[in-house]
Amino acid sequence: MKTIGYLTAFLICIPLIVFGQNNQRFTSPHDFYPENSKISKPPSAPGNHYALLPYPYTNVNLSNDSFPQNEPSVKFNAMYSNFVVAAWRDFRTGVSPALRRIGFTRSTNGGTTWSTSQLIPALDPNHPLASDPVVCSDTNGNFYVATISLTAAGALDILVFKSTDFGQTFPIYYFVQGGGANDEDKEWMVCDLTKGSSPYKNHLYISWTRFGTPAGILLTKSTNHGVNWTMPVQVSSGGGVQGSNLAIGPNGEVYVVWVGGTASNDIIYFNKSTNGGASFGTEQIIAQGTSPNIPITSSGVTFPSIAVDVSGGPRNGTVYVTWCDARNGDPDIFLIKSTNGGVNWSTPARINNDPTGNGALQCWPWIALNEQGKMAVLYYDSRNGTSTTNIEAWLARSTDGGTSFVNEKLSSTGFIASWPNTDVRFGDYINVDYRGNRVATVWTDRRAGGSNLEVYTAVVDLSVGVKTISTEMPSEYVLGQNYPNPFNPYTKIRFELPKAGETGLRIYDLTGKFIFSIFQEYKQAGVYEAGFDASRLSSGIYFYTLTSGNFKETKKMFLIK
Repeated sequence: MKTIGYLTAFLICIPLIVFGQNNQRFTSPHDFYPENSKISKPPSAPGNHYALLPYPYTNVNLSNDSFPQNEPSVKFNAMYSNFVVAAWRDFRTGVSPALRRIGFTRSTNGGTTWSTSQLIPALDPNHPLASDPVVCSDTNGNFYVATISLTAAGALDILVFKSTDFGQTFPIYYFVQGGGANDEDKEWMVCDLTKGSSPYKNHLYISWTRFGTPAGILLTKSTNHGVNWTMPVQVSSGGGVQGSNLAIGPNGEVYVVWVGGTASNDIIYFNKSTNGGASFGTEQIIAQGTSPNIPITSSGVTFPSIAVDVSGGPRNGTVYVTWCDARNGDPDIFLIKSTNGGVNWSTPARINNDPTGNGALQCWPWIALNEQGKMAVLYYDSRNGTSTTNIEAWLARSTDGGTSFVNEKLSSTGFIASWPNTDVRFGDYINVDYRGNRVATVWTDRRAGGSNLEVYTAVVDLSVGVKTISTEMPSEYVLGQNYPNPFNPYTKIRFELPKAGETGLRIYDLTGKFIFSIFQEYKQAGVYEAGFDASRLSSGIYFYTLTSGNFKETKKMFLIK
């Protein structure tokens, strides 16, 4: 009876709900100051820069600087996925007045360890400052960082910085859009990385908000690796909108979402291009709902995010959009999807799995899919905090096209979100990318205390199979308890072998019926960890058995979907 009660207590039901948007009325937020303005350094405090969760997420401080850093972006290299670049808005040269620059770091091992952070150099004296970085990569191995850059005359232009050495340096820049009376803001950048029939392979696209003429969401593209950019085309029907995000379909379709509405009712808009961004159709409303109260940012913004399945699998071409709204009385994360190119959309599903209407804050979602169409959504969550400004980074993962999710806390410690002044703010977005079995996450974190905002990541490796943890010879055979337990759908099992031998790890159901062999092979003495993906199994109690030589041991695990 204890086993049944324990299992029941962990059953999770993810309800279906609706969608909406966020609480910003849109004005250009960048009040830049000249490079020679007074530099002011905020008070610093020692931080926990490398904290280990019980399992399995190591937190790493990427920016690691006593000045504030926020609004991060991250991307795996499309040619060699061991290279990863993260960039962010960096205030290490001044906070009051705010001197915005772009900081960055890179990993050469898939996001496990990272280089010391540094600033992208101000290569153009006419653009001394920059903000709103977005990282992108093409299949030639180039990295790009799109920015909103301030001119010496005070206008906001779009510039793109380029790296041809896998993110080690960014010595090249290109002018994209701007000039005159137009102020550009909140750009996002993608590359057509599709492997199928797209005629636009490796084309770069940028969508953004223009506070000028014509006002609204615009789009431009480059067909020669960022050197030249087309004249912008209108995506939205007018102004009063913000926060565009875009994704590429399997045949080169360009999908764009953004947010508009009123102070009390937010609207998520969608539009698409089927001719490589040369023109767009008529925008449509795909979601609307009560504007959420987002106290962690002075702008009250939470943007929508979009991703497309280009796996070639059964859900190929499915378009997914996630956002935050307060239809249940507090901010929640929602997901909708379209299987016909945005013509029709599913009933919205609530992603976060805390009790509905409990007053907790979930906001700033960002979505990514890997090559198999597996989904990851990063968001902020206050469910464990004492207020809606006491937050953590959480990750929701789905292997069935968003039908079900497992929600996991990434932050090893929560923190109170605050910021030095309204020019620095806490930011407007966080970011995630997904490649193979690795999920790269970046978020703004204040665990260091004071006004020291840092950019953190969590090392998320969802690999299955068997890894060697240590080659030292243990004193006895050990079969560890799987972790996490209960789990959905991934878990890992550690075991120790004091001598070499034929070894196997098998899964059985509650009746003792054989289900699956994780591995069966000759293993040297040492400590190992095996991964198990139970996405094709139903919820219930299962057993796993380790055999090696004359040793045999069985333990119980709980799968809950």
